[in-house]
Amino acid sequence: MNTSTAAHERAVEEHWTDVAGTRTRYLEAGRGSPVLLLHGEGGVSEEWHRIIRGLAGSHRVIAVDLPGYGYSEPISDASPAAMAAFAWKFAHRVHAERPAVMGHSLGGSIAVHMALQRPAHIPSLVLVSSSGMGRAVNPAMVVQSVTPLGDLTRWLIPVLPCGSTLLVSSVALFGSVRPWRMPPTWISSQVKAVSSPEALKTTLRSQRAAVGLLGQKELLVRRLPELPMPTLVAWGTHDRMLPFWHGIAARRRLGRGQLRLIPCTGHLVPQESAGALLRAVRPFLALNSGGAERGGDSGE
Repeated sequence: MNTSTAAHERAVEEHWTDVAGTRTRYLEAGRGSPVLLLHGEGGVSEEWHRIIRGLAGSHRVIAVDLPGYGYSEPISDASPAAMAAFAWKFAHRVHAERPAVMGHSLGGSIAVHMALQRPAHIPSLVLVSSSGMGRAVNPAMVVQSVTPLGDLTRWLIPVLPCGSTLLVSSVALFGSVRPWRMPPTWISSQVKAVSSPEALKTTLRSQRAAVGLLGQKELLVRRLPELPMPTLVAWGTHDRMLPFWHGIAARRRLGRGQLRLIPCTGHLVPQESAGALLRAVRPFLALNSGGAERGGDSGE
């Protein structure tokens, strides 16, 4: 593959499609066996920008804006199971019927639901700081979920001067150890995404469905033994939102699991430590997705 062809395959392109009547945005790059990327709660597909470029030399990489997030239209049910069913419809729509699936945070729990719904259609799974792997969660998320503070945040952000920028800045500071390493592409796209009242509404609905007074409500970790496919669990050692020992617990429950703890990294692993994540994911996918490894950008 010559240089110009390689550069073209790593170019990240924006696309739109209709999924069962829901206008849906996604990013895509590369050719080869498909890898579907699912972002976290309140996120947007640009959180995967470095990962897309880093995998596009060997895979067809697709990152979708989940319904109600980013620029995609919402659906009536924002639960992880419903989102997973939607993700399967999306995968069929973009002709990626047997994708390796990588999910971050909320996207991780959606990925698990996808694997439970159609285990024979996912050759490999990557869970990055996934929700649902334990009860513990940062107390701030509990307060947001069970008190009127969540509603107040939802109404204040659109009317405050630079409200969206303040929200994204606080997420970057809280979710990372080294916020100066957060990619400008993610910051600018995230500010635009959270400016949407619909995105804030979907985030609050999802958060309240997932988190209660006792922490996370749905403990998907109990169902991990049902997964037949090779699964890589990646976690930042300094995650202040979901503790890294959730990753250890998940690895113990998996029949074909691997664990990679990423040092000096918070919850926002794909944004803060893309290079380290790629070094774990590339060989895993090369071995378990049927795609031949042909190198790629470092992601940093």
